[in-house]
This record gives sequence, structure tokens and C-alpha cells, in this order.
Amino acid sequence: MTTTSAAGNGWDVSQLQSKSQTKTADKADVKTTETNATSIAAKGLGDNFNNFLTLLTTQLKNQDPTKPMDTNEMTAQLVQFANVEQNIGTNSRLDKLLKMQQAGMASSNLSYLGKTVSFPGDTFTLDKDTRETPLAYELDGKAKIVDVKIVDSKGSVVATLKGETGAGKHQVTWDYKDSSGKTVPEGTYRLAVAASGETPSTVISTKLYTFGRVDGVGSKDGETTLAVNGKELPLSTIASVH
Repeated sequence: MTTTSAAGNGWDVSQLQSKSQTKTADKADVKTTETNATSIAAKGLGDNFNNFLTLLTTQLKNQDPTKPMDTNEMTAQLVQFANVEQNIGTNSRLDKLLKMQQAGMASSNLSYLGKTVSFPGDTFTLDKDTRETPLAYELDGKAKIVDVKIVDSKGSVVATLKGETGAGKHQVTWDYKDSSGKTVPEGTYRLAVAASGETPSTVISTKLYTFGRVDGVGSKDGETTLAVNGKELPLSTIASVH
């Protein structure tokens, strides 16, 4: 009678996992979540372990008494199954912790709704609910003169302000009035900053910061995003919250 060994028949853990993953791929959608993948892996491991035990029991019953099966390899296989089972259990617990963390972040992110935030850009909107305009600019070096202009949607300069000349970030204080002292109407405006160096050849680079109110909170590629002025901004790009 020909005997069959667990190792000789190819029933090692790596092959069992490969068969389980192939079977799963045929039934599951490509966008299966990691949580579902963990559950599927656990079920697949259980099915394969039962198959392994069935094969092992069969070969033990039919082995040649004069040439007993080597139990060392069988023991190693069982240890590998135990390790895989433990890893799947760890993944399951990590999935639960991740869900709790995401729920906590979602709850925390709701606090951004309705808040005014500052972020890189130059266009902003004034309306009846505007209470502050956290406009700002940043210089990469010391300038001799800095002109700050507020431009309307038609391209006309409605106000010109003198800005601070030191290197670094500076706040723009504007009272929503034009050059004649009249309050500007609601609408879309743009911040423009021109910085002159100590000499004509000196180039001063500027970075502008505009503002807007948060209308929604979402997530993209694992990062929180804020809906501001019709744009989806990653939380990491927000300079300040007011």
C-alpha cells in the first residue's frame, strides 16, 4: 500500500493560504474592505485546517506500521497553522481599534463645520455672514516695500494697504472698505501682494493665504478633508482655524 505524507502531498500552510485566497478572489469584489478580508481569511484557514486534519487522519490510519510517519513535520505544520490563526486574530482586533479611532476622528472633525479657516490661496468671498478676513502673506526675505491690494471680480483695485516688510508671515488687516472709505459690496475678491527688494535685482517670493467657511467634512486617502468655497482641502493644508 502506498502511504501519503502531509508534506509530500503539498499540504503546507503557504499552499493552503494560496488556495483559500484564489477561492476568495473568485467570490469577493476587488474593493473588499480589510475587515471583510480578515473574516474571509479566518474562515478559509478553518476550512483548510479541517482538510489538513482529514488528510492527516487518513494517512495515520493507512500508514505502514513498519515505517511510521515522521511526526516532526506534522508538528511543524500544526505550529504554522497556530501562528497564522494568531495573526488573523491580531488583525481582527486591529480592525476593531481602527474603527474606534475612525469614529472618534469623525466625531472630532464635526467641530470644523461652520468655522472660518485660513489656507494657501488668494481668492475669497465676502457676504453678510463674514465676521473676519484672516488674509495673510509670507515673505521669504526682508523687503523694502510691500504693497497689499484687494482686487474685485472685475479686476479693479478697490483698496491698497501697506504691508509689513520683515521676512515671515504677516496678517492683512482690512476693514472691508475701498480707497474712498465706502464699505465694499458682497462678492468675490482677490488678494495681491507686491514686494520690492532693497535693490532692483532682489527678488522676494511671496505666499498668499486666503480664508473660507467649512461647509462639510470628508475623508480622502485616509486624510480628513474640508469643503471650503466649493473646494476639497486636505486638513494638512489648513494654516489656522478661527
